[in-house]
Amino acid sequence: MIKKWFQIITDHRISLHERMFRIVTGICMIAIAFTLPMDRSVWNIIMMVVSLAAMALIVRISIRKKCVHAGATAIAVLLLTLFPVTFFSAGGFYSGVPEWFVLCFIYVCITLQGRRRVVFFGLCMAETMLCYGTAFYFPELAAPDFHQNALLDSAFSMIMVGLLTSVLLMFLNRMYEEENALSQRQKKEIEELNRAENNFFSSMSHEIRTPINTIIGLNELILRKDIPEDIAENARNIQGASKLLLTLINDTLDISKIKSGKMEIVNVSYETGALFSEIVNMIWIKAKEKGLEFKLHVDPSIPSMLCGDEVRIKQILINLLSNAIRYAGTQIEVISEYDMEKMEFLLVVRDDGKGFSEEQLIKALKPYHKEHDSVEMDEHFGIGLHICREFCKKHGGTLDVANSIRGGAVVTASFFVSIFGENSIYP
Repeated sequence: MIKKWFQIITDHRISLHERMFRIVTGICMIAIAFTLPMDRSVWNIIMMVVSLAAMALIVRISIRKKCVHAGATAIAVLLLTLFPVTFFSAGGFYSGVPEWFVLCFIYVCITLQGRRRVVFFGLCMAETMLCYGTAFYFPELAAPDFHQNALLDSAFSMIMVGLLTSVLLMFLNRMYEEENALSQRQKKEIEELNRAENNFFSSMSHEIRTPINTIIGLNELILRKDIPEDIAENARNIQGASKLLLTLINDTLDISKIKSGKMEIVNVSYETGALFSEIVNMIWIKAKEKGLEFKLHVDPSIPSMLCGDEVRIKQILINLLSNAIRYAGTQIEVISEYDMEKMEFLLVVRDDGKGFSEEQLIKALKPYHKEHDSVEMDEHFGIGLHICREFCKKHGGTLDVANSIRGGAVVTASFFVSIFGENSIYP
């Protein structure tokens, strides 16, 4: 039975609170057994034996019913009832019982939680003061004890309380060390799993990007030839769809980089006009297929050459515009501005769709969130917005989501990019 008890308290599958409950309750039961010889009446000894049986029953029921906190509370009440009775029946001050009050404090601190711990700790202090005060002012209430017995009881109690408390602390220390070692092992396993996941994403993304880049390259050769307009239009559609698919693959790879903290910004100079033209050509096809009116307002003061991570900025624009097209009703509007003093690039994407509910606004930018209420809204909070926000933060900016007064959603992205040339986008 003792071997089984040791196996239970070292089993990590059992909650730490339950194992501590078992250990501390066991120590308190041993303490009660040691106080039995101090009682001078048969009635008190019978009461203590019954209390031991009751504690064992409470432990058994509370563990079986998975209500450890309630069981610990019941035992705390029992201890608060037993110790005053033992205190006066054993001789009050002149007995070894006062030393055992320490275990009652320890039991309450370790097994109880929240307000119950505070309340019962206060009750322990009040009971201690009440017992001492009563014994001092009404010494006749305490059973008489011989001086020799009192010294032996006090010495015995001091030794046993010190021993049991030391054993308890050693058990608890060992449990915490084992839990800490287990936590470190789990942390190491999680890190290894993350590395394996990142390696998988990287290798798969590379394997998928290779044939897609081949398709884009071959399609580019077709577009350079003198071909009929219908074939050219199909080729342009293939080009736009391939680049969108490539963007999704890049997003998947970026997730692993963000999770591993390896996301880096690569600043290069790029033409602002060429960037807008490429993205508009890609997005315009999707807008046309859906019959949407696509409006683009470009601030004339935007420099023609900027310096920043062109690839990430393209991903931000494509993600935001793709979302807008997916949920727009009749039109989408893009407004771009540049603050010359702050060197802040501001992009506002507005659609006239359903917009966001209050709950969706809260969840919109949470990482990898999926809305399960409907299939239609399932993609609205995919990885896109979260990745865009991370890219904006890497550029020192922000990304905000809101509802438009005129209806629909408004996504505002800002990031800081430096000027590379003095000319504006419109000469």
